[in-house]
Amino acid sequence: MDSEELSSLCASLALEEDKETLSPDLEAGLQAQGERSIDRSLVGCVLSTGPIARDAFFHMIKGVWKTKERFDVEAIGSNKFVFHFLLTADRRRVFSGGPWCFQNKLLVLEEPTGVGDYSKMSFSNTPFWIQLHNIPVFCMSKTVGSILVNMVGTVQEVECNQDGLCLGTFIRIRAIIDISKPLKRILKVRLGTDKELVTILLRYEHLPELCFHCGIIGHPLKECPGRGSLQGDNLKLKYGAWIKAPIPPSSETTLQSKRR
Repeated sequence: MDSEELSSLCASLALEEDKETLSPDLEAGLQAQGERSIDRSLVGCVLSTGPIARDAFFHMIKGVWKTKERFDVEAIGSNKFVFHFLLTADRRRVFSGGPWCFQNKLLVLEEPTGVGDYSKMSFSNTPFWIQLHNIPVFCMSKTVGSILVNMVGTVQEVECNQDGLCLGTFIRIRAIIDISKPLKRILKVRLGTDKELVTILLRYEHLPELCFHCGIIGHPLKECPGRGSLQGDNLKLKYGAWIKAPIPPSSETTLQSKRR
């Protein structure tokens, strides 16, 4: 019985119980122990249409994360896991270092809160480095980049110099996005005094398996529920390999050591 089935069973049984039945209060010490355990844990879900190889996943993730202290992995359902860390610093580094992938499948991590009810976690938000291309020169700044990417998700970091200027041919921004929705491909904005319409292209670094038909992460094109019976030339793809951005040389050495 996985966590979702267990949660549903508890909910149904609770409705049948005598309303006057009360549960004992946990001692303060036990509650504090539980809170410390939550503070050192992460919950993850590998987005895949089928079950993953758990042993291979456990082996890979322990080798990639390279934590200072050991951590334990607990399976709690179909492609869902709890990661128990000894150090909060290891937990913090892993959570802020994504996105993480296993065999081209995205691992979405969430921080448990409250009592740590796994069944209420949506696994729908994850961070990505996004590249904004076709940006006019006068817009190559941290301020403008943040305004644009806030149309896509929640900005975490902007790559720029001390003056807030973004050097190069594109703006690079790390943002948390809602992956339950199709990835944004472009932004259309009016810029300058003449309000010229500019189309800005979005490309995503370390992008895992993505359906080129619907733009949703987690299933391949051949398993897309939205394609119906469309095949070949009748199937118009809105996405392509172009949406997967190459890693800039300036960040490649640090990122490669954290991902495979």
